Amino acid sequence: MNFVIDIGNSNTVIGVFKNNILLKRWRIATERNLTKDDIASKIHSLITISSLNQKEISSIVIGSVVPTWNHCWERFSIDFLNLDPVFLKHTTISGIKIKTPNPSEVGADRIANAVAAANEYPGGTIVVDLGTAITLDIINPQKEYVGGAIMPGIMASIEALSFKTAKLPRFQLDKPEKAIGTTTLQSLQSGAFYGFIGMIDRLVEESLKELSFSPKIISTGGLAGALSAASKYIEEFNRDLTLKGLNIVANLNREK
Repeated sequence: MNFVIDIGNSNTVIGVFKNNILLKRWRIATERNLTKDDIASKIHSLITISSLNQKEISSIVIGSVVPTWNHCWERFSIDFLNLDPVFLKHTTISGIKIKTPNPSEVGADRIANAVAAANEYPGGTIVVDLGTAITLDIINPQKEYVGGAIMPGIMASIEALSFKTAKLPRFQLDKPEKAIGTTTLQSLQSGAFYGFIGMIDRLVEESLKELSFSPKIISTGGLAGALSAASKYIEEFNRDLTLKGLNIVANLNREK
């Protein structure tokens, strides 16, 4: 079994794959003050509840955008699972090429998304990942990562708005009944929902003008579901794209 970990700024998503089938998917908060023992306690409980055989885990791949938490996960992997983890970076065997001037700048989550997209959509892809930040990444038919864009994330923007303004409350991101809000809450929801869709669609639109191929436009990430359905360009929501990419990397590096 492959044990893959996507460490994000807000949440950490863990997947267990067997024969390329995602058996379990867990999401926990990214708490930077946890120790390796805290992590072990959480993971042991999840494995036990899920009736998985820990001894069947043969490979660990970690994609992290939180460097300060890497050591704890490394020690957890070595001390509790008896395996040396592979931390995904631009030099890791992944099946794709990163065709940017500074490949080391590309985050592990973006590399994992590109790996999975290149595998599932051979005609080329634009991946829109809606997490703490919104990223747009382009993979051409030659399985090359050619670049993309980074935007402020939805929840980060909502929290910043609430923090910086005295009278605007925090709110949940829900699709509003109409664009013109008649209350403060409706106005906030409309601005966030349609505003981010508009920003994403415009960026996709401008990116398409610069491409010589017709990409499949997909989305992933915790907040992608509802927004994807309202987008003019997003064709498919692929929830587990990042985990799938990490699993592919696990297979490639285990075989090596």
